[in-house]
Amino acid sequence: MAIAHVHLGGPVWSCPDWVGSLYPDGARPPSFLAHYARVFNAVEGNSTFYAVPPRATFARWRDATPEDFRFCLKVPRTVTHDRLLVGAERPFADFLDASAELDTRLGPTMIQLPPAFGPSRLPTLARWLDALPSDRSFAVEPRHPGFFDGGAAHRDLDAVLRERRIDRVIFDATVLHASRDPDPAIRAAQERKPRLAVPAEATGDRPVVRLVGVGHPGAFDAAFDRWAVRLAAWIAEGRAPLVFVHTADDRDVPRLCVELHGTLRRYVDVGTLPAWPSTRRGQISLFDR
Repeated sequence: MAIAHVHLGGPVWSCPDWVGSLYPDGARPPSFLAHYARVFNAVEGNSTFYAVPPRATFARWRDATPEDFRFCLKVPRTVTHDRLLVGAERPFADFLDASAELDTRLGPTMIQLPPAFGPSRLPTLARWLDALPSDRSFAVEPRHPGFFDGGAAHRDLDAVLRERRIDRVIFDATVLHASRDPDPAIRAAQERKPRLAVPAEATGDRPVVRLVGVGHPGAFDAAFDRWAVRLAAWIAEGRAPLVFVHTADDRDVPRLCVELHGTLRRYVDVGTLPAWPSTRRGQISLFDR
């Protein structure tokens, strides 16, 4: 049993709230990744945005996961946010060198651009993309509103990416911003996460989708159905999408991934989601509220 034709997961694997449900009772952090990878086949690597771990850490991550597992690492903020892709060759090379330990587990590496990286900097991005190593795949996540209004800059960015067969990370926080929950964690997430239009087209063969919302029952239903249609179409076109579900505290992420997988199965064969590793109550525990 395994997920097929799509890579699915969350933004983290080190979540203590999952002990006793996704993870067995008594599971400790050093074992979390191995337990996670028995169910889901991808994870975001957001931690590399803040600091690049040593090669030995990447090697441990590789050895804890099966060959079909994918890490979508984020390029360090030193490269993207502090230096805006200018004069950042050395820290970028150090990141690539250390993370190469993941070997076949490397998914598209995410180049998340800050809101300050606007249309006037598109030539800088094009030059940076042209210098990327050919043996590794990348995806770009813009945050400047000018790349989302359907105008010339939006079209130019998509053309730059499509010509180089580089994917555009699609960030969809519609569910999050629709929530009226007064929970401080949700309100803080709404403050942090941008409210941007959601692009409709894939620019490469491995589109990356980040869905951000809340864990309330039913909150994601319409979004999951909408995305299932699009993901099924991409799979039919021969693309290999990667999808990550987020919430403010990540507690409900495993359950939401199950729901998305079940919705997607109504449109396309995406395999069978493996049983939970939990030794206590198994998969059903994620649905107990």
